Amino acid sequence: MHIEEDGVCDACRQAEKKEKINWNKREEELLQLLDKYRRKDGYYDCIVPGSGGKDSAFQSHILKYKYGMHPLTITWPPILYTAYGHQNFLNWIEIGGFDNLTFKPNGRVHKLLTRLAIQKLFHPFQTFILGQKNLAPKIAINYNIPLIFYGENEAEYGNPIADNASSLRDKSFYEMRDLSEVYLSGFSIPELIENHGLSLNDLMAYLPAPVEDLEKAKIEVH
Repeated sequence: MHIEEDGVCDACRQAEKKEKINWNKREEELLQLLDKYRRKDGYYDCIVPGSGGKDSAFQSHILKYKYGMHPLTITWPPILYTAYGHQNFLNWIEIGGFDNLTFKPNGRVHKLLTRLAIQKLFHPFQTFILGQKNLAPKIAINYNIPLIFYGENEAEYGNPIADNASSLRDKSFYEMRDLSEVYLSGFSIPELIENHGLSLNDLMAYLPAPVEDLEKAKIEVH
């Protein structure tokens, strides 16, 4: 977290900036974006990744019931649901009224990569984050739904404030240019295959979408 010389962090600076935003103008910009992708043939026109927490539940509800969009919600489930978390997810879909595509990764591979991430990186959350960042763009490509809405930008919680300069998410979060540059759980792909009994197919769910596929599909990730 970046803290300025006066002792104020980026998250607080972002909170100050929100007090000066012209929200009516922002809504006009949102409507222009939605109209660009809005479909009238009954097919999905946007994707909302989420778990049924505050961000995904609010976004999908507003998109569908206020702005008349047709969101497909998608979920990369946590390693272990809490009772409250799973109930939130069920409420989102069953009561909120949304179609949902849930991708459950190979349990053996998921456990192994999570254990390796803890041992190598002290990062038990990495496999979950990889799914959150990488699943939606790949679903968007495969289902031909080029508009994706994530929740609050991480700059709200202390990531660099420059991340909020645009609503578009930095492509480095979800695109792959060279497989040899990708590391999972602190290991290169060849290391995981050669030393841990995994195949490339086992690892595909965790990898970002190839940049060529993203450029061809013209995905917008907000």
